[in-house]
Amino acid sequence: MPQRVWQTGLLFVAFVASFAIYVYGEKLVDRANEQRQVSYRLADQLRQSSDDLTRMVRSYVATGNVAFKQSYQDILDIRDGVKRRPDGYENFFWYLALQTPDFARPEAGSGVPLLELMRMAGFTDEEFRQLNEAKSRSDTLTAREFEAMRLVEAAAPGDLEARAVAIGMLHDEAYHHAKAAIMNPIRDFNDLVEQRTLAAVQRAAAIAFALRLTFIALTLAVIVFLWLIYRETRVILGGSVQQVHERITRIGQGDFSLSAAPPDGGGDSVLAGLERMAAKLGALEGERARVTAELREKNEALERSNADLEQFAYVASHDLQTPLRNIVSYTQLLERRYKGRLDADADDFIGFIVTNTKKMTQLIFDLLEFSRASRQTEPLEPCSAGEAVAQALSNLGVDLENSGVEICVGDLPEVAAVPSHLVSLFQNLLGNSIKYRSPDRLARISVTAEPSTPGYWRFAVADNGIGIEAQYHDKVFEIFQRLNPAAETEGTGIGLTLCRRIVHRFGGTIRVGSVPGGGTTVFFTLRGV
Repeated sequence: MPQRVWQTGLLFVAFVASFAIYVYGEKLVDRANEQRQVSYRLADQLRQSSDDLTRMVRSYVATGNVAFKQSYQDILDIRDGVKRRPDGYENFFWYLALQTPDFARPEAGSGVPLLELMRMAGFTDEEFRQLNEAKSRSDTLTAREFEAMRLVEAAAPGDLEARAVAIGMLHDEAYHHAKAAIMNPIRDFNDLVEQRTLAAVQRAAAIAFALRLTFIALTLAVIVFLWLIYRETRVILGGSVQQVHERITRIGQGDFSLSAAPPDGGGDSVLAGLERMAAKLGALEGERARVTAELREKNEALERSNADLEQFAYVASHDLQTPLRNIVSYTQLLERRYKGRLDADADDFIGFIVTNTKKMTQLIFDLLEFSRASRQTEPLEPCSAGEAVAQALSNLGVDLENSGVEICVGDLPEVAAVPSHLVSLFQNLLGNSIKYRSPDRLARISVTAEPSTPGYWRFAVADNGIGIEAQYHDKVFEIFQRLNPAAETEGTGIGLTLCRRIVHRFGGTIRVGSVPGGGTTVFFTLRGV
């Protein structure tokens, strides 16, 4: 294909060049004809001016009308460049239009002598010599014509003899011989110009004809070459450009069905490749549809399973509360009645039962809260984050008094949430900060918020507690994951899991930032209102 591109470019350049040369050849013919016409026109001006002078002088001598003498002088002045050529000078008898309303005599100055125009026309020396000879003889004849006019002007009024003599001077054999002497070099000039210009026209015509044949030959070569390119392109494409475009469009629209007619160029053509690609894409599309259907079925099964698990967790945690509450009550009653009345081991056993039943009660309560957050069906509504924090602190009043924690709450916005879940979110986060405070310093907790991505607020619950190592920053959000022994802190390992579930249900994100021994900050985002 690169070779074809170069060949096409060179052929196109040759075609354009031949066309330009052909046009130039045609212009040569036009210029040769124009030169021929200019030559005849200048020669005709000399002949015509000589005839016009004769006509004007004879009219003046016969009638005595000074307008004819003025026109005679105008003709001489124009021919000698003393006056400017008037518009329409080439028309016959322009000087006789005295009765025309807009007639004006030629203006003085700005004229070009006829001999100068002839010199500028590029005549040969012999041609110019003939014209100069005719001009010289015409100028000589004007002396006789001026003499005839002076004879009439000098005669007395009514002197018919003097007028007859003057008329005879303009009509005798000597005058006619002088006129013929003017016309002979003009005739010889015309013959010379005819030979020269006709040869130039014929030469230009021959060149133009040769260039025309060259242009026609290159045009035919271009046609043949374009046809060869068309055939080669069709073989490469396997069809027309329109067919390739339609096939690509169909594939782009998801139509991978195979064409009924085989491609023209065989298996290596573009259309054949498109057919193979369409077949592969069709197979992939079928596989994708099958996999999508399987995934949809599995997702539906997973959703049903999750719903069943959530329902089971909710029912189990709800229904277990009553018997567990009875166990705790009767265990505490057994402790009050029989503590000290049995041996020490029995007292330890009873204490162990009471402690673990309380932990199980808290665990079931947390599971119930987690299940409720997972089964959230209430629509989100505008909630004051400040009020939710205040309620959470109120619920944690006893822990706050016992721990002596310093709380700092900034200006908090309204967010889209479920009020009870928002309280639970802050209560769990604040409770963790209280629970995992450092014993070496006064515990401080802050709750702040700032604008985040458009439409969202970024909350931060920060403390100066014991901190969390980096490898556990994601693990703390998993259910039942507790990083501290049960002997040191109380808890079920569900709190942060519940927080993540609540934030996700509200359409936000949550993460932990912490340095061991340097405190912990929980960041989460909620949509503003």
